Amino acid sequence: MSTIGFAVGSVIGPVPVYLPVAAVVITAVLVLSARIPTVLRFLVGLFALAFLILGVTTALSEAGWVSEGVQAFLPPANAAIVASILALLHYLISFVPVLRRIVDLVNPYFEAQDATTLNLGFLGRWPMREKTVALGLLGLVIVSNVLLVYLNVLFNFWNSRFYTAIQDKTAAAFWTEMGVFGTLATFWVMRGLLDAYVNGYAVLRWRNWLSGRYVNDWLSDKVHYRLSLAGNKTDNPDQRIAEDVRDFVASSYDNYTGIFSQLLSIYAFVSILWGISSEFPYKIGGYDLSNIPGYLVWMLLAWAILFTYLSHLIGRPLVPLNFKVQKLEADFRYNLVRVRENDEQIALLHGEGVEKRSLLARFASVYETRFALLIRQLKLVSVTFAYGQFNLVLPFFLLAPAYFANEAMKAGTLMQTSDAFSNILPAFSFFVTSYATLAAYKATIDRLTGFDKAIAKANVARDDGVRAIPTPQQALIEGKGVDVALPNGADLLKKADFALPKGLRTLVTGPSGSGKTTLFRAIAGIWPYGKGTIALPETQDVMLLPQQPYFPLGSLRSALAYPLGEEAFEETQYRSVLAEVGLGDLADRLDADDKWDNALSGGEKQRIALARAILRRPAWLLLDEATSALDETSEAELYGLLRRALPDTTIVSIGHRSSLAGLHDRRLAVVRDEAAGHLEERPLAEFGAR
Repeated sequence: MSTIGFAVGSVIGPVPVYLPVAAVVITAVLVLSARIPTVLRFLVGLFALAFLILGVTTALSEAGWVSEGVQAFLPPANAAIVASILALLHYLISFVPVLRRIVDLVNPYFEAQDATTLNLGFLGRWPMREKTVALGLLGLVIVSNVLLVYLNVLFNFWNSRFYTAIQDKTAAAFWTEMGVFGTLATFWVMRGLLDAYVNGYAVLRWRNWLSGRYVNDWLSDKVHYRLSLAGNKTDNPDQRIAEDVRDFVASSYDNYTGIFSQLLSIYAFVSILWGISSEFPYKIGGYDLSNIPGYLVWMLLAWAILFTYLSHLIGRPLVPLNFKVQKLEADFRYNLVRVRENDEQIALLHGEGVEKRSLLARFASVYETRFALLIRQLKLVSVTFAYGQFNLVLPFFLLAPAYFANEAMKAGTLMQTSDAFSNILPAFSFFVTSYATLAAYKATIDRLTGFDKAIAKANVARDDGVRAIPTPQQALIEGKGVDVALPNGADLLKKADFALPKGLRTLVTGPSGSGKTTLFRAIAGIWPYGKGTIALPETQDVMLLPQQPYFPLGSLRSALAYPLGEEAFEETQYRSVLAEVGLGDLADRLDADDKWDNALSGGEKQRIALARAILRRPAWLLLDEATSALDETSEAELYGLLRRALPDTTIVSIGHRSSLAGLHDRRLAVVRDEAAGHLEERPLAEFGAR
């Protein structure tokens, strides 16, 4: 429609011919954009809308329907072409591999269908999708940056008029320009405040959503556990979720708006400087450079290219150095936390010296890498600082000969040209001044991309490994031909056949390291290495208690209810179960926040774990040496308690004590072959007689 309208206007006369041509390009880009990511499609559409508005404004202005006073404040007529070029550039971004990696990280947020509420203060609260809020805030940020460049252009022309009024000592013009300055300054401040709020709010919302997404992906379907089994291939996921997400979101907005506003500045001020170039005759060896169209622009561009190339040569190693620093810092922090969490064991074993040497050795790596990063940054900063200082006097150095040789030239023109220089130079030299920031941004992208790949790989391992499948009308836990392997591929159990019937207490025995615990993990559905299928009762709960119970941060009540909420059980149930497991003295500390993992002994922690099972009442209870920290008498008492408190629960235990034989009905033994182990049913008496 715009193509037809502009074409008709061009035939009639007042509409520039480039408008219908650019409209055809825009139309083609819009059609092709149906297959690119949402965020790029939105930006293409936004610039297409800007083209339409600017085109209509140009057509009205050319037709004489806009007063001269208003025309002075309108964007140049060719601004519509720039909008169409920006639309095309954003379409082409999706085909540049490096930029596409960034888009792939960015785009999910701008497609988020989560229901949310936007609080607009006195305008009320509006329910909408997160996608709508995200795209709306992005649009506002772009509009704000367009206004920034537009105001810079208006200030540039104000400079010329203001300093000319001073040179000519024209009081009326001086005070008029002071009034114009007040108006422009007011808009500048208002735009700055709005931009700070919108940009900050957009970053917070994006970080909130992206952090939630990564936490969900990390903790869903046991991915966090499978990542830990993969060793150090995905180091410190906590840092990636906390720090890398924060840095990525903030840097994405800063870098995009920085590049975008600098591109607009180049467009806006190059045209100004291009026109002024002819007014500054500059001779080298008798040749007048003003004969070269826009020679000042070409000189600035050559100057910026030279320093950009130098910055790239010096700053290229910053990307791997930043990546390495982030990893080493996180490793050092992780080991500090490990020492804090295991302080009792370290103190009992007098291991402070070993821990000290280990921590200092890790920090030495941090120090060495940080120092290498510092030296590299100093080299880059030396170029950046030198470039910045030269730029302060460069415009006057280039323009002074022509200014002093031409008496008719006004100081206002000199100041306008100097201001144009100061706006174009940062744009031309964006990569010089931002190289260190962009290098850190690239390292963050690499870490988040690696995290995404590791999560995807962990999900593939889940699908390819041992599968625990709920089966209708299943009255037992059953495995046939199950292979259980280590992460390195070595087999623990080969072609294991087993059945754990409902109602029979089964004891699983075997040498340490033979695969008993790993088999329990496979039954629980968290072990991905191996192959085969384990059938589980579809509607019955399976609960596994490991040898070392987990205690979340918080109250004892929350530890007892874990993983359910505190409200899942009544006060009397909490007090009763503590008394039953022999911890009645803790009943008055149910709501006390303490480091329960350190405050309780090993035996007390195992009693708490058994109390969890009694509260939860699972249909199947797998005990992986869950009473190993208790004496045999206490162990027998607690097994008796489980039998009385959970009469409908089937108990399956891993153990090494012969006293356990009398507490079970049957026994499965892991028997080792040359290559791997297999399961056999053996008499309980044989185990108990040892």
